[in-house]
Amino acid sequence: MSITIPQEYLEAAGMTELDLRLEIALIFYQRRSISLGKAAEMAGLERFDFQQKMAGRKIPVNYSLDELMKDVKTLGL
Repeated sequence: MSITIPQEYLEAAGMTELDLRLEIALIFYQRRSISLGKAAEMAGLERFDFQQKMAGRKIPVNYSLDELMKDVKTLGL
């Protein structure tokens, strides 16, 4: 799906296309609609760079107790 947003709207908001992509990706990630990897891809960033953007906005990584327990089991702890 493609959405066309007139350049004048981005300029009025003081944003670039990349800024908007990042904002949308962050919103989707915060709502747990998409994974971290998909959000980074949507934003056009490497995963680490996306996580740095998240950290700068104090957005926590979505990591459930179930995921932690699976990781602990995988590590044999």
